[in-house]
Amino acid sequence: MFESGKTHKLTRAIGLALVPMIAAPLAIAQEDEDDSHRAELLEEILVTVPFQANAAETALPIGLLSGEELREKVTNTLGETLRNEIGVNNASFGPGLGHPVIRGQTANRVSVLTNSVGITDASNLSPDHAEGIEPALADRLEVIRGPATLLYGSGAVGGVVNVIDNRIPDRLLDQPAFFIEQSHNTVNDQNKTVFRVDGSSGDFGFHTSFFRRESGNVDIPGLAVDEAAVESLEELVADFLGEDHDHEEVHDPEGEHDHEDEEFENTRGFISNSSTEAQGGSVGLSWIGQRGFIGVSANFLDNDYGLPGGTHSHGHGGEAHEVEEHDDEHDEGEEHEEHEDGHEDVEFVRIDMEKTRFDLKGGLRFDNSPFNEFEGSLGFTDYQHGEVEYFADGGREVGTLYTNKGFEGRFTLSHDHSPRRSGVWGLQLTDTEFSAIGEEAFVPESDVNNIGLFGVERFINGGFTTELGVRLDRGSVDAGSGCDNTDNAVSLSGSLLYDVAAGSNLMVGVSRSQRTPTVEELYSNVDAGSCQVYPDPELYTLHAATNLIEIGNPDLDEETSTNLEVGFRRFLGPITGQFSLYRNEIDDYVYLSLTGEEFEEQTIARYLSRNATFTGVEGGIDFTLMDRGTTALELSLFGDLVRARLDSGGDIPRIPAAKFGGELRYFGIDWSAHVHVTRVDEQDNAATLELPTDGYTVVSLYADYHLRLAGDSEIKLFLRGDNLLDEEIRNHASFLKNFAPEPGRSFTLGVRLDF
Repeated sequence: MFESGKTHKLTRAIGLALVPMIAAPLAIAQEDEDDSHRAELLEEILVTVPFQANAAETALPIGLLSGEELREKVTNTLGETLRNEIGVNNASFGPGLGHPVIRGQTANRVSVLTNSVGITDASNLSPDHAEGIEPALADRLEVIRGPATLLYGSGAVGGVVNVIDNRIPDRLLDQPAFFIEQSHNTVNDQNKTVFRVDGSSGDFGFHTSFFRRESGNVDIPGLAVDEAAVESLEELVADFLGEDHDHEEVHDPEGEHDHEDEEFENTRGFISNSSTEAQGGSVGLSWIGQRGFIGVSANFLDNDYGLPGGTHSHGHGGEAHEVEEHDDEHDEGEEHEEHEDGHEDVEFVRIDMEKTRFDLKGGLRFDNSPFNEFEGSLGFTDYQHGEVEYFADGGREVGTLYTNKGFEGRFTLSHDHSPRRSGVWGLQLTDTEFSAIGEEAFVPESDVNNIGLFGVERFINGGFTTELGVRLDRGSVDAGSGCDNTDNAVSLSGSLLYDVAAGSNLMVGVSRSQRTPTVEELYSNVDAGSCQVYPDPELYTLHAATNLIEIGNPDLDEETSTNLEVGFRRFLGPITGQFSLYRNEIDDYVYLSLTGEEFEEQTIARYLSRNATFTGVEGGIDFTLMDRGTTALELSLFGDLVRARLDSGGDIPRIPAAKFGGELRYFGIDWSAHVHVTRVDEQDNAATLELPTDGYTVVSLYADYHLRLAGDSEIKLFLRGDNLLDEEIRNHASFLKNFAPEPGRSFTLGVRLDF
C-alpha cells in the first residue's frame, strides 16, 4: 500500500489517529456527559447531509467549521481557512488565492457550493483563478468527504465544501442581530471591514452583509524565488528531454524563433505584485409562514489581486538577477522588454474579477402526507474576470477575458415513513456558457449542461444505521461545430453506522462514483471545427499559470472511482475524537502529463487517463484536561496523510505532505487563548519533473477578550499570530512553490461589535 521508506510516517499518523479508539472505553466510563460546550456542538444541524442530522447521527465523514471557531480561523480564501482541518490542505497560487485540497484532490474534483448550490465561476479551470466566494460572510463551512459526495454532482469525487450563509432567511428572529468587525494584518498591511444585519418584520425576514479588504505586498523571510530550486528544475527538465528519446519533439517549422533567456527580478523580504483589493456583499428578503418560506437574494463580488512577480515567465529558462530589497514603493514586479505591439514587455499581471449572482430559494413542509418537505434553490450567475497585463510604459490591456454565465438548480423531496426509515430524492440542473477570449484562450467557447437525479434512503435498526444512495448524471460539453462530448455517469454509495457504545460509533462506507471530463480536459488547444488537436503547432496557446502548452483529449471517457472507508468517532465525554482510513481506486484518472515534447522551448503537456490509487489516514482527538465551570483547558491532537500514485508507476503531482500537530486551548467566561502547532513533513514522493519539498513547522496563537454591554451586546477584542517562527514555507501543493512562499510572521489585531 505504501513504500517501505514511508511507513514511519504512516505508523506515526495511525498511532495518533487510533488514540480515540483506545481512549473510548475510558471515556465511556465517565459520568460527566453533560458538558455544555460539547452539547452545543452536537446540536448544530448539518446542512450538507441529506437528512436534518447532527454530526453524531450521520453515517458520513463531515467536517464543520462555524461560530467562534470559524471567526478565529477565517482568512481571505477557502483553502487557507480550511488548511488545518483534518484531511484538508491548501493549494495556494501566491498569497491572493488558495483552493481547498481534500484527501489529495482539488480543482474539478472538489465541488465548492454556496447554500448547497454550485458557485459557477472559473476556479476549476486554472490554479490562478480564485473561487468566486468570500469566506468572511459565511455562517459555517461544511466539508463532506467519501461516499456521500455523489449527492452533489459527478465532479465531487474528491469532496465538497459547502459555504452556508443566511442570505435568504428561512426562519424569523425574535430580535435583530448586527455585527461589525474591523481588523488589521501586519504581514501585508491589510485592513478589512465586515458587517452584517439580520432581522424580521412581521412575516418577513431580511439580511444584509458587506465586506471590504485592501492589502499591500506580502512580507516573507528571505528571497521570493528559490533560485537553487529553479536551477535544479531546469536541469531536471533538460535531462528528461535529453534522455526520453521515445517521445516526439516538435520543432519550429520555420526555424526562425530565437528564444533568448528571459530575466526576472528576485525580491527579498516581500513578494512583488501580491497586493489585493476586494469587496462584496449580499441582500436578501424572505416571506416566512407556518409551513414554509420563499425568498430572493442578490450578491456581488469584486476581487482584484496580483499574480506574484516573475510567475508569468517562470520556467522560460529565466535567470534570476539583481535581488530587490523590500520597499513600500515597490508594489509590483519589475520586468520589461520590448513587446510586439509597441508596449514594453509585460511587467506584471493582475486579475480583475466581477461576479453578480441572484438566488431564489423556497421550502414547503407537508402535514398528513408521506412526504416531509420540499426544498428548491435556483442560482443565476454572471461571472467574468480579466487577466490584465501592465506594461512598464504605463499601458495596460486585458490579455484574456473569461466569462461564465448560467444557472444551477437543486430540488429535493424528503419523506419519513417511520422512525426507522426516511429518505431524500432530488434533481440537479446545470446550464452554463463558458468563454475565454484573448491571447490565452486555450479553451474554446463551450456550453456546459448537466442533469442529475439522486436519492438517499436511511434505515435504522437498533444500533445500526444504514444509508444507501444512487445518482444518475447526463452531462455534455458542446464546443460548437459538432465538437461535443456527452457522457452518462452512474454513482452508488452505501454507509453503515454502528453504535459501539453510548457516544461512540463505527462507520463503514463504500461508493462507486463517476466523473465526466471537463471542458479543459477535453478541448484545451483543440480546434472546435474539426474537434482535433491543432495540426499546426503555431496555433498552440500557452497556459501562463502552469507555463505549459496544455493539449486536451476529446476522446476521454468518464472516470470511475471506487472508495472504501472505515472510521471511528467518539463524540461525548472528556475524550472525543475521530479516525478514518480510506482507499480510493480511480479507473481512467484524467491528469496532465508531461510527455517530453516541446515547441519553441515551451513544454507540451497532454491530458491522459490512467488508473490511479489514493490511500490515506486521518484522525484527531480532543482531551478536556480541566473544567472548573468558569475556566477550562483542552488539548487537541490531529494528523493526516495521503499517498497518491498511478497504478502503472509514478506519483501524482502536488500531493500535500503529511501533517500532524496539536492545539492547547485555555478559556474562561469572557476570554480565550489558543496555541496551535502544525508540523508538515517533507514531501519527497515527487512526480515527474517535480522537485521534493522541505518540511516546516507552523506555530500560531489566538487570544480574545469579550466586553459585555447591555443585553446580549458585546465588544470582542482579538489578536491572532501566524507563522510565529517566521519559517520559509514552500507549499508542495502550489504551482508557485519555487516562486512565492507562504506569508512570513504576521499579527492580526481586530475588534468586533455584536448587538
